[in-house]
Amino acid sequence: MSFEFEQPVIAEKREALDDKWFDRFSACGSFEDYEYLGGEKGLRDNQKKLFISGECENPILDYPDLEKININQREQDLLQLKKDILDQESNETVKQAYRWKINAKIAELRMLKETKSENDRRFLRYSKFIYGQPEKEIFDYTMNQIRKTINKKIKDPNENIRISAQRLLNELGDYFESTSSDIAELRDFMKESSEAGNFPKTEFEAEEIKNAFEGALERYKLSGWEVLIGDNFTAIGVSQENKTVNIPTDRKMSEKKLTALIEHEIGTHVLRRENGERSKLKLLGLGLDRYLKGEEGIATYEEQKIEGANEFAGLEGHLAISLALGMDGRKRNFREVYEILKDYYFINSKKEESEAKTYAENTAWNRCVRTFRGTTCDTPGSCLTRDIVYREGNVGVWNVIKNNPEEVKRFTVGKYDPSNSRHIWILEQLCISEKDLEELDSHDETLEN
Repeated sequence: MSFEFEQPVIAEKREALDDKWFDRFSACGSFEDYEYLGGEKGLRDNQKKLFISGECENPILDYPDLEKININQREQDLLQLKKDILDQESNETVKQAYRWKINAKIAELRMLKETKSENDRRFLRYSKFIYGQPEKEIFDYTMNQIRKTINKKIKDPNENIRISAQRLLNELGDYFESTSSDIAELRDFMKESSEAGNFPKTEFEAEEIKNAFEGALERYKLSGWEVLIGDNFTAIGVSQENKTVNIPTDRKMSEKKLTALIEHEIGTHVLRRENGERSKLKLLGLGLDRYLKGEEGIATYEEQKIEGANEFAGLEGHLAISLALGMDGRKRNFREVYEILKDYYFINSKKEESEAKTYAENTAWNRCVRTFRGTTCDTPGSCLTRDIVYREGNVGVWNVIKNNPEEVKRFTVGKYDPSNSRHIWILEQLCISEKDLEELDSHDETLEN
């Protein structure tokens, strides 16, 4: 199989302004909080059965990986590193970039502490500090999309679909806000700017997916990364800490989806890390503070360039978090968000009814586990707000593309958010631009496997 890609641009290594600090920061700050919020498959599966059958109101999520990280030691190391940087670093921009980043990583550690102590409200406080909370303008836009779907499905000839749509209307129907014309206009710009490519209807299994990712890493001349297949992986993703690409054993994917995902994971996540570590500021390899909206915004934009786009990415994650936080006026726990999502997935499914019911249950469960991971699942309004970054990041990146298209040239210099004015300030102060990216001599235009 072959995949068509644009010519990759990879930076050459150079002496960095933060050589003195980067390795120390990497040793204590190169981690992602969510990687410690997974659970043991058998225990999670048992909780799922109890929950879906109604034998328990909310599941009890286990977090065994929290025992793998020494939270207190990492926090002390980060605090000492911040003190040393503030005392010794002469470049004020480098100093500020590390101050912001270290503060965010300390917040991640303290959030994990609250998971261990089962303090949901303090967990939420740290989550909002790290990832923010949903923007009302985007939530209103999403709710208008949901409302249109409900209004259509409430007249469906299938009685069970009508009943589910009516439940959604009863739960959400009182909330209605006019959609911002700016977002609607940006959506139209996105639709006009992204056009799906033509691909054969070929489906690949996990081993073939693994081969394609390995080929992409080779094509980009990226070493030190490993592609893994495993039963415990729930989705294809990149671990920045372990430098791995993780693929579920039972994963299958079309060629179009696979091509888009490679651009998402390798052409964005991995390439931005490698280029960042080769830049004047190595910290760009691990990401400036709160870079994730830009990271996922660019990654989803790259996918949309291949698959086309009629809507912004990340609706379901943004909706689930917004409903949990009570953006419509009512805070909700795991069960309450699950019931809404289950009806939403059911009325939108094109599967046969019994399959649609099972699909809705499984998908709503998986989404709620992502939304409430790190919490007890019992406290209305407390969740992990991380997944808002996909939708808000996608909106933000398309806004940059529309209003400042020259910034696109700099997207792959490292992990920063092009819609974050503080990040632009850092890059401008350090004179980091697309000119720092230099093409290596030879790259094939196609990836052969």
